[in-house]
Amino acid sequence: MRRIGLAAVVLCSLAGAAGANGRPPGTDSIEFKQGTTSSTDIIAGLTFGLIISHDSGATWQWMCEAAVGYQGTYDPVYAYSQSGAIFATTFDGFTAMRDGCTFNNYATTPPGTTFVSADVLGPDHALYYGAADMHDANVYRSADDGMTFPQVWQSGLNQPWWESVMVAPSDATRVYLSGYLLANNTKSFLLYTSVDGGKTFTALPQTGLTDAANSAISIVGVSPTDPTLVYVRVTLENNVLGDGIYKMKVGTDTSWTRIFGKLDSVFFVARANGDIVAITPTLGGSVSHDQGATWTVLTSPPHANCLTESPDGWVWACSQNYGQNGIQSDGYGIMKSQDLATWTGVIRYQDISGPVSCAPGTVQHDTCDAMTWCSLRMQLGIIPNPTNCPDTSGSEPSDAKSTGKTGSAGCCDTGAGGGPVALLGSLMVGALLVRRRRAKLG
Repeated sequence: MRRIGLAAVVLCSLAGAAGANGRPPGTDSIEFKQGTTSSTDIIAGLTFGLIISHDSGATWQWMCEAAVGYQGTYDPVYAYSQSGAIFATTFDGFTAMRDGCTFNNYATTPPGTTFVSADVLGPDHALYYGAADMHDANVYRSADDGMTFPQVWQSGLNQPWWESVMVAPSDATRVYLSGYLLANNTKSFLLYTSVDGGKTFTALPQTGLTDAANSAISIVGVSPTDPTLVYVRVTLENNVLGDGIYKMKVGTDTSWTRIFGKLDSVFFVARANGDIVAITPTLGGSVSHDQGATWTVLTSPPHANCLTESPDGWVWACSQNYGQNGIQSDGYGIMKSQDLATWTGVIRYQDISGPVSCAPGTVQHDTCDAMTWCSLRMQLGIIPNPTNCPDTSGSEPSDAKSTGKTGSAGCCDTGAGGGPVALLGSLMVGALLVRRRRAKLG
């Protein structure tokens, strides 16, 4: 194992794009373009920006945080519409990229620069967002690919934080919403459902849920065939560690039933075939074929940081490219499986093809490409070099992947063949940060 001096570790963690202000490189979310039955077009949110693939994950191009319109330890909520538009929540407003290069917020119409904390696309392609701003706490709906938002539900709440919004796959009129209010250092959780496409919302009971002051409650799944069967995740059930998954049949049940829990973060997906899957970063995972009544332990799942299902029926996981903070490496930043027994690597950060190519004058070109890409490449040991970065990282030639050789690990390596931000440096930097980021949905 290569040794790295403390000064170099701290410098690399502080200065680099890969460290993302002290966080180790990681994948946070995966979204597929709506309106297809394949997984050709994919986006993945990372702790160091966004990567995009248009060939089912064979190659990936990178956009830095500045191009999306955020910075620091925040993770945007992305949505990828059938037109190819990519939407992102940022502190400067809800943004949309329609030309493949530039995220723009809505200058004169809702949401403008209002802060948005949650968004989702429904099966009818309607786009919803929840405003979490001092002057706007409402939920909006667009039926024209985010061009206008004529429908609004006036929540009447004082600056809620919306954790999640989800639409039932089999019924576009059934919408679920979760969040919380914080007043006088007391957190009040919010759970709602709508049966009219978000025009009005009704509060759901919270009986049966175990939560604490540090908890968050997110809608993480709705049955693909029963729009009234909904699943939520409660994080930090004991206020310190451990997540639980609960289910309710709305309109029938009067309380929630806990169906799964671990003393770890739990990531969840409700599959189109009716199965439900829960995987953790360190304590494995399980699958249920009967809505959580019984579970079968998975043999060797990845150390997941998110779960989702592609339109063609594969489960995709945000896995551990390098490993971090005691979590084992999976060797890939994204993995996928069709049968939950065999997992295939999709992308190693070392194999990112390069930055998204955009015209001069765009943030992507002037900041990501010209100023940040070469630093990222050096830190992660990225092999491709489309922009002719100075070869200071010792990366192999372009045919290295085909010959089976691994890329140089870069300045932040702590293990052979990898490229992780060093644990010590990450902890030192992370201790100085106040982390305001969204809850990761399953």
